[in-house]
Amino acid sequence: MTGKDRRVFHPRRFAAIALIGMLLCGGCGYRVRSSAGTLPSGMQSLGIPTFINRTGQYKIEQIISAAVLKEFSLRTKAKINSSGSGVDSVLLGEIRGLSAVPVTFGNQTSGSQTFGSAFLVTVQISAKLTRLQDSAVLWQNDNFLFRERYTMNSSVQDFFSEENPALERLSRNFAESLAGAILDRSKP
Repeated sequence: MTGKDRRVFHPRRFAAIALIGMLLCGGCGYRVRSSAGTLPSGMQSLGIPTFINRTGQYKIEQIISAAVLKEFSLRTKAKINSSGSGVDSVLLGEIRGLSAVPVTFGNQTSGSQTFGSAFLVTVQISAKLTRLQDSAVLWQNDNFLFRERYTMNSSVQDFFSEENPALERLSRNFAESLAGAILDRSKP
């Protein structure tokens, strides 16, 4: 092997590549929260059992409950768990409705069949925060409405349902809104 065939490690080149990589990954949707929120009335722990599903959508309660648990765990220093026992307060949720309606229509290339090519999924959720010591309702909203749009691929060979990814995005947005509404109300 000659000297020309060898690759030399240059610390400055490595540092420049690492810096570029960090800058590119910096806009990936992650954000640092300036301070942890607190639960109302000085509660130290919160139970978030799996939401009740009153719809026919399979596992939607698991998707939404997981997003809510994660968001509260990120935004508060309080003990958060998925049980309604052994905690100061409990957040109960109910998924009351779910609908997906076409908002854009398209035509197939062969024939004159019309199909929905973009859909709007809407989820109605109620949530209630209760202090277990005296069963006092600390916060309640019976009419959260969240919507998310998704597209449907008309090609059978390339078909992939976008409904579940849309529901996951919707769940994250709902969890952020719910945590913000509950945690922000306890600030002075």
